[in-house]
Amino acid sequence: MTQQPPPTSFTDLPFAGVGKRLAALLYDLLILAGLLMVYGFLAMMVTSVFGGLECRPDQLDYNPCVSGPLLQVGMVLVVAGYYVWSWRGAGQTIGMRAWRLMVASPEGVQLSWKQCAIRALVAPVSLAMFGAGYFWGLTRKDRASWHDLASDSQVRQLPKRGKK
Repeated sequence: MTQQPPPTSFTDLPFAGVGKRLAALLYDLLILAGLLMVYGFLAMMVTSVFGGLECRPDQLDYNPCVSGPLLQVGMVLVVAGYYVWSWRGAGQTIGMRAWRLMVASPEGVQLSWKQCAIRALVAPVSLAMFGAGYFWGLTRKDRASWHDLASDSQVRQLPKRGKK
């Protein structure tokens, strides 16, 4: 059995499969849950101190502090910010690092802000359609999902690190 030489560039890496991409997404959901809890706590503190809202925990009524469009927009911005920051900075989210996945342009170049924004807008649609945008990759040789196609990006599988 012959060993293949290690890949020398991003374009030599294999395309990431749907299963690993969904596993990375699940891993990222744990990170996002923590970020949203911190955001929710800070938003509740700010709105109760500066907004004059009165939370009534004795009556189990938190609606004045945890509802409203401002909180919801903030939560969307936290989620989008996590992905855009990760994709733009390192080409990987924490979940993608765990599964050795990387996103970049087809040439292997770091994604632009525009590409990251397009991915962040289309990825929820891919998921909301019962995962159809992700499972679309099963029908393609390059395993591209809807948000990959829309943003002109690719997700590749990084090699395992060799033991020293």
